[in-house]
Amino acid sequence: MYFIGYDLGSSTVKAALVDANTQQALAVVQYPERDMDIIARQPGWAEQDPEVWWLNICIATQRLLAQTRVPAQDIRAIGIGYQMHGLVVVNREQVVLRPAIIWCDSRAVSIGEQAFESLGPTYCLQQLLNSPGNFTASKLKWVKDNEPALYERIWRIMLPGDFIAMKCTGQVRTTIGGLSEGVMWNFQKRQLDTRLFDYYGLDIHLVPPQVPTFGEQGQLTALAAEQLGLAAGTPLCYRAGDQPNNALALNVLRPGEVAATSGTSGVVYGIVNQAIYDQASRVNAFAHVNYSDHFDRIGILLCLNGAGIEYAWIRQQVARSTHQYNDMGRMAQSVPVGADGLCMLPFGNGAERMLHNTTLNAHLLNLDFNRHSRAHVYRAGLEGVAFSFVYGMNILRNIGLNVDVIRVGNDNMFQSAIFSRTIATLMGCQIDVVDTTGAVGAALGAGFGWGHYHDLSEAMDKVRPTSVYQPEPDHSQYERAYAYWHARLRRLLDEANPDSVSQANKKASGNHLRQAIQLEQRLNTANHLLQEVNSYLQQNTPNSPERDRLLRQLKQQLQASESSVTDDALLDEYQDFRRQLLLHYPTLSRQEVKLCVLLKLKWTSKEIAAQLNLSIRGVETSRYRLRRKLGVAKGTQLGNFLRTL
Repeated sequence: MYFIGYDLGSSTVKAALVDANTQQALAVVQYPERDMDIIARQPGWAEQDPEVWWLNICIATQRLLAQTRVPAQDIRAIGIGYQMHGLVVVNREQVVLRPAIIWCDSRAVSIGEQAFESLGPTYCLQQLLNSPGNFTASKLKWVKDNEPALYERIWRIMLPGDFIAMKCTGQVRTTIGGLSEGVMWNFQKRQLDTRLFDYYGLDIHLVPPQVPTFGEQGQLTALAAEQLGLAAGTPLCYRAGDQPNNALALNVLRPGEVAATSGTSGVVYGIVNQAIYDQASRVNAFAHVNYSDHFDRIGILLCLNGAGIEYAWIRQQVARSTHQYNDMGRMAQSVPVGADGLCMLPFGNGAERMLHNTTLNAHLLNLDFNRHSRAHVYRAGLEGVAFSFVYGMNILRNIGLNVDVIRVGNDNMFQSAIFSRTIATLMGCQIDVVDTTGAVGAALGAGFGWGHYHDLSEAMDKVRPTSVYQPEPDHSQYERAYAYWHARLRRLLDEANPDSVSQANKKASGNHLRQAIQLEQRLNTANHLLQEVNSYLQQNTPNSPERDRLLRQLKQQLQASESSVTDDALLDEYQDFRRQLLLHYPTLSRQEVKLCVLLKLKWTSKEIAAQLNLSIRGVETSRYRLRRKLGVAKGTQLGNFLRTL
C-alpha cells in the first residue's frame, strides 16, 4: 500500500511514492530537469501556463511508476503541495482564461498597499494578519481593473494547488489554508473576509467552496487517471501550499518549531499558537496545515524572493557549462569567509516584502578583476542569500518567534555547508537537515487524510535529522562580512526610498558604508601582507624557532590591527540597538555600550578581550559590573537579556 505526493514549484515538479507502513519514499522523481519557463511580459511580472504544470505532473507520475513498478491500484491516496499565492482563473467549462499570475509577480504591490491604507492597518493586521499586499486577492483586483472583459468571463478563481486538484477530480474547491495565503481569510471571524472583496469590488462567488485540508476532496476522473497512469477513483486526500507542506514534511507542527527552505525563493516558517503580526508587515501569517483543529496553529512566514534563483542564475550565466552545484560548492570552499570583499545582494526577483516591498534588484559589488574569480562569485552568491536569511530571521526574533533550532530539507541550498554554517554561526542556532522533500510530506499528508494514520504525529514520527550544523567557534569573520553586506544593503535601500530617509540618516549611512569599505580593504591588505611575508620567510629563511617566532609575532600584530579597525565600524552596524540601550540605560559609558553589543553578538571573553584591549579577568569584571548596572536578575544570562532589548 502506497501514497503519492506532488510538490508543484515554479521551477519544477517533484513526485514521491511513499510506503504506507515504513513511511519511507521508494523514489522521488523531478521533472522537468531544467527550470520551467517564467513569462515576464513586463518588468516585475511573472506568469506560467497552468496546463504546463499539469503536463509535467503527468510525466513525473509516469516516470515514477515506471521506476518503481508499483501497480496503480496499490496507490491508495494522493496529496498535493503547491507554490503559494498564485492566481488561476477558469470559465464554467474549466478552461484557463489567462496565464497564472504566480507568487513572485509584483504587479499588484501598489493595489495592496492602497487597500492596506484604506481599510486601515489595524483592521488588516488584526483581522487578516497581513497587508493585502501582493497576494491573490490583489492580483484578482489587477485583472478586474486591467482586463475587464476577461474578468467578466471568470467563473472560479483558484490557487495553483486548487487547479491541480480540479484537473484530478473535475471539481473546483479550495481550503482555509488557500484562502489565508491569498489574504482572503478573516482570522477573528474564522470565515472568508467579505470586507476586502467589497472594497475591491470583487464578486465573492468567484471563490470556490471549501474542503478540509485533510480528508477526501474528490476522486480521480477516468480522464485524469489515464493521463497520470493511476487508477480511476483514487481519492485526493490532502492539499496545502508549499511552505506549510514543507513544514509538515519536516514535522514542524507545534508552537516554537521552525522550518526553512531555499529553493527558487527562500522561506523561514515558524509555528505559533496565537495571532501575531509584524507592524511593518514585512512577514506574513497563514493558517498552518493543522490550523482548523482548534484555530490556533498559525505559520509565520518570512519570504525572500531572491534566493535559489540567484544561485541558479550564477550557475547558468557565470559557471562553466560542466560545473554542477557540487562543483561550485567545492570551488567556493577555496575562498575565505567574506569572499575577499566581493559582496552580492540577491534581491533580483521582484519586490521584497521584508524590504517594505522595495524592488531593489540584485547587485554584485566591489568586484576586482585582478583578484576575484568564479569561485569568489560562487561564495559571494551563497553568502548573499545566507545574509538575507539572517536579516529576515532577526525580524522574526524581534516579533517574538524563537529561532534556536531550524529544520530544513536536503534538496535546496541548505545542502551547501557554506550556506548552512553561515546562517548557523550568525544566528547562533542549530540547523537540522532532514532527508525529505515536500513531495514526501504531501504523500504522508494524504496517508493521514485517507485515514491510515491516526494523527499527524504518527504520520511524521519517522522524521529524523541526517546531519546537523552548529555555529562556528570563530564567528568574528562572519560578523565582519555580514556587517559589510548590511552596510551595502542599507545604502541601496536609502537610495531606493529617498523620501523615507532624512538627510541625517543619509549622512550616517554614507559614513557607515565608507567605514565598512575601509575596514574590508584594510583587512584584505593585512591578510595578503601576512600571506606574502609568510611565503617569503618559508622560501628564504631556514626552518628554525626564530623564524616561527617572527611569524607568530607578525600574525599577532596584524590581528591586533584588525581588532582595532573593527571597533567603530562593527559597532556602528548596531546603532539602533545602541540607541535603544542608551534610552533605557543613559548612564552607560561608551566602553560599556561596546561590551553590550559584543555580548549581544555572542562574542567569547577571549574575543572581547582582544577587541576592548582587556585581559580575560578584566572582561569578567566588566561583565559583573555591567550586570549590576543593568539590573539583570540572577540566573539570567547577560547575553540573552541584551538580545531581548
